[in-house]
Amino acid sequence: MKSLLPALFLMTLSGVAAAASVDNASASNVEDYTYSTPLKIAKVLNMTNGDYCGIGTREMTYIDTSNVTHTLRYQAYGDSCIDQN
Repeated sequence: MKSLLPALFLMTLSGVAAAASVDNASASNVEDYTYSTPLKIAKVLNMTNGDYCGIGTREMTYIDTSNVTHTLRYQAYGDSCIDQN
């Protein structure tokens, strides 16, 4: 019984580590936004800044309503165009 307990602990620990690595791998996949991309955003985790003038690429990382993490790449107008036409 005493030798079974450490074995179960190691199996549980390796399962948690494998699940964490799968979750991290899926978060690194970047999807390009199109108008037909379904957005079921439950929580926004991160958005890149628009420290440029004109149209540029931004990314948003979010959790959807199925509790899956996504990173979405999209085009947006920059925030640094004050007094520039």
